[in-house]
Formats: sequence, structure tokens, C-alpha cells
Amino acid sequence: MRFETFVAARYLRGKRKTRFISLITFISIAGVSVGVIALIVVMSVMTGFDIALRETIIGNRAHLTVMNRMGRPITDVDKVIEELRAVSPQVMGAGPILQIEALLKRGQYTTGAFVLGVDPEREKEVTDLPQNLTTEGGRMFGAGELPGDKEIVLGFRLAHRLGARIGSEIAVITDKPAVTPFGVRPGNQVFLTVSGISQARMSDFDNLYAFVDVDTARMLTGREGVDAVHVKLSDAFLAARVAAQIEEKLNYRAETWYESQEAFFQALEQEKVAMFIILVFIVLVAAFNITSTLIMIVMEKRRDIGILRTLGSSSVSILAIFIIEGLLIGLTGTLIGLVLGILLAYHLNPVAEFVAWMMGVDLFNSTIYYFDGIPVAIVVSDVVWITISAVILTFVSTLYPAWSAARLNPVDALRYE
Repeated sequence: MRFETFVAARYLRGKRKTRFISLITFISIAGVSVGVIALIVVMSVMTGFDIALRETIIGNRAHLTVMNRMGRPITDVDKVIEELRAVSPQVMGAGPILQIEALLKRGQYTTGAFVLGVDPEREKEVTDLPQNLTTEGGRMFGAGELPGDKEIVLGFRLAHRLGARIGSEIAVITDKPAVTPFGVRPGNQVFLTVSGISQARMSDFDNLYAFVDVDTARMLTGREGVDAVHVKLSDAFLAARVAAQIEEKLNYRAETWYESQEAFFQALEQEKVAMFIILVFIVLVAAFNITSTLIMIVMEKRRDIGILRTLGSSSVSILAIFIIEGLLIGLTGTLIGLVLGILLAYHLNPVAEFVAWMMGVDLFNSTIYYFDGIPVAIVVSDVVWITISAVILTFVSTLYPAWSAARLNPVDALRYE
């Protein structure tokens, strides 16, 4: 053990003339621990939400959406799918998609929606729409079957707004011109039967989207072909690479799942960074406590510092002693915070349930957040950044008191002893 580390450890373990200094030392350790615990729990929850939302988005949206350049419709879907499979072995499934803006009406209720025309058989290979229609996995609202001819599947919040259930008849109003005995008039109304209700666990899909088969979509619009072909890959995170290959080798434009939700993911990332910065201030307050603790220790140990300087210790050694002493306080608090923070994060849901039971409130309503529990993901990189931040703040907090101790003149320190 180095001389400076030995002296710093003795100063921390030694009896204090002033018990107040020992109390502040424990408060400093506790402050760093609380800050690290808060950072680990909050970052783990935000990372968990990020991962859960990514999985939900990846499940409900295609990994890639392939379109003709200049917005031209795709008329030969089978040919395009064959070309996509030939370009990359990552392509696991593909199907056509045709999007329509429409008004849905049932009785006195009318609301706007996006109606997506899909191929029900191929859709099973591309998105989670079939799973969203079943009651498996504890889903309360999903039921029914994929849409057939003149049938429609509604997002469950959309169905709730329309007061619709399976078997209900929905009027779908589009801008397709309708031919009447009095001439051509804008707007076309077609009645479809609700064959299923989907719970996608995404607010935009559950609020705004309905699904029909491609033939019904063409009937609603009068358009030939489809808008795009959406693709599922073996690994969603290879979407950018496969998109580049498609655009390079084929005369198509490819949009990845991340690009379609880029603003949303950037907002999540910025929110996570903002929360990290805010919570670091808890550790910063604890670092101020370390500074005040070291200042009082320096005042209490003036005589000892003078003796050490007289015995030949350099100012650098004195500086190192008090930096190490502060780091020992900070590292102890950081280590305790890491252990307790990771334990709390792993057992966050039971703790949240206990707190909810004690307070008599529902802290995490699954019908609002679409999750059965609070999603938590402890990522090594987050823990490393939290540890580094705590250690850096602790180190900075030791510099002024250590510098003051190193500048102490041994003659002045021993003059009145």
C-alpha cells in the first residue's frame, strides 16, 4: 500500500475530535449512493421503455418499405418480391400494402382513419397483425380474423370510438368518384363488416389504423396496383444495409423502420440524455458534501499535516492524501449505489406494486402503457457511464481541499501547537 493511501485510509478510520465531521462523511457517502441508485433505476427504466417500444414498432411495422421511384404504383407484386429475395438473403417475408385516407362511419359516430390494404396470407410473414387479433398472451381487446372480401379489421381504440364490435357494419367513405344517375360525384361509400379488432400496443395503430385485403382496398380507391411492398428481415437492425443494396441494385426506393420513426427515437434519446443530466445533479450535491467534509478534515488535521511536511512529505504527497481520501468516500458511495441500484432495478416491479398497495393507487396502468409491468433493461454501457460520472464529480470535489492542504505552511501549522 502506498504511503498516501495508507494515511488517507487512517484519516477516514481514525477517531474524530468532532463527531460532526464523521456524520457529514456518512451523509456524503449516502448522498453519492442515492444519486447512483436514482441514475441506475431511471436509466434502466428509460432503456427498457426504449427497447420495448422498438420491439413493438418493429413488430407492427415492416422492417423495410419498398416503393417505386416518383411514387408510381407497383403493378407486379410477385415480380418485385422475387427481385427483393434475390438481392438479399435477409428477406424473410414480403407483402403488398395500399394506404387509403378515409372516413369511417357507424350510426352517429364518424372518425378519420388510415385504411391499409394488405394480403392476409403474406401479412403473417411480415408483421404481428395476426397475433394482435388473438386473445393469447393476455390481450383483452384483440379478437377475430384477418380481413377477407368486404371485411375490415379495426384498431381497438378506433373500434371504441365507433362503438363497433365483431360483426358490426362500417361505412367507409373515400374520395373515389362515384357514378350516379345524376352524373359523377366525389366521394364513395362502401359498407364493410368488422371481422376483427386489433390491439397493436401502439397508440397510432390502435387509434388510426384499419385493415382490409388488397382487393377491397382497390375497390375503395379505384386504383390499380399497390403503393409499396413491405418487407421483413431476419434482423431488423440490418435494415439500413439491405435498403442500400436494394437502392443500388434495383430501381426502387427503400425506407427503413427507423427512418419512418426517426423523430420519435431521437426524442426518446434526447429525453434520456436530459434525465441523465438532471439526475447527475444529485451526485453533484453529494460531491459538494465531500468538499465540505475534506475542508473540515484539513482544518482538523493542520497539526498532522505540519508534522508530515516537517518529516519530509512533499506538497504533492499531501495533495494525493486528501484526493485519495475524497475518492475513497466517493468510491464507497458509488459501489454501494451500484449494488443497491442494480438490485432495485431488477426488483422494481415488486417494489412498485408494494408502493402502489401502500398508497392505494395504480402506479403503472397496463391499459394506458400497454405493458404488463415496468420494462427494465440494465445495460452495461449505462452503468459504466454512471460510474465514470460519479467518480469524475468526486475527483473534482477533492481538488480544492487537497490543494489547500498542500499549500499549508508547516511553520504556521505547528506555531500554536
